[in-house]
Amino acid sequence: MAERVVKKQLQADILKAGVANKGHVDMSVVVHQSIDSTNSWSLQQCKVGKRLPFVCFAEEQTQGRGRRGKYWHMTPYSNVAMSIAWPFALAPQTLHLLPLCVALAIVETLESFNLRQVQIKWPNDVYVRGKKIAGILIETQPLKSGPKAERHVAAVIGVGVNYDMSALHNSELPAFTDIVDEVEMQATGYKPDRTVVASTLLKCIVDVCQNFQENSQQYLEKYRTQYDYCKAKDVEIILDNREVLSGIAQGVNEQAELVVMIDGEKRVFNSAEVSVRTAKGSVTA
Repeated sequence: MAERVVKKQLQADILKAGVANKGHVDMSVVVHQSIDSTNSWSLQQCKVGKRLPFVCFAEEQTQGRGRRGKYWHMTPYSNVAMSIAWPFALAPQTLHLLPLCVALAIVETLESFNLRQVQIKWPNDVYVRGKKIAGILIETQPLKSGPKAERHVAAVIGVGVNYDMSALHNSELPAFTDIVDEVEMQATGYKPDRTVVASTLLKCIVDVCQNFQENSQQYLEKYRTQYDYCKAKDVEIILDNREVLSGIAQGVNEQAELVVMIDGEKRVFNSAEVSVRTAKGSVTA
């Protein structure tokens, strides 16, 4: 077990300065000591007309949300929970590549700290050495202002990154890992402060948002060739009606939909819960 770090509070002014210097973006940065959900708060702020873009962090989430109604477990002052609200002059249905692009921003963040074996588990989780280290939840809110209001949308990008999960290591949660353990186990030679992680992550996601419309296909290709955790593995697909299908993952198509070979037939999924079968059993996000 890695030596744990002193728990320091995130500082909004430091985070704001970092993204202003690198991304040249003047955005509101708020750090909540305790909040139900960063995504819920951000969606409400969008509804009341808060200037975009903005970002909020939470030291504690009492009702943190993941995809498909799952709860995001988080020990106060120990991890990174954030939501960025970013305006896109696009229809919501054209944002299908955004989860993978944001996942690549998380990958870039982790690799900047010399972590290896970082992969993306479709559609919205980041793994290190086969264990979950981060998750993404993206929700959209139509914007009512602007000359083409019907085509403008705020994407609320919720991200949770495990920095120090030591308080939960003896729990019955699915297999996970965290940055503190990984830098120790991988002997990276560098243990980043949690503020550095949060600042680097924010800058990487802002970069993705700024360049999404022009570079989304490049992001998709990068995911396909370097970071696809599911490809060629035995998987179980749990549909919305709880039906379970088994097959071999074939990667994703141009719409970032998962392609699975099931009983000799290629099936395509744009929304599902995926379990990957390994030699030690099954790993479920």
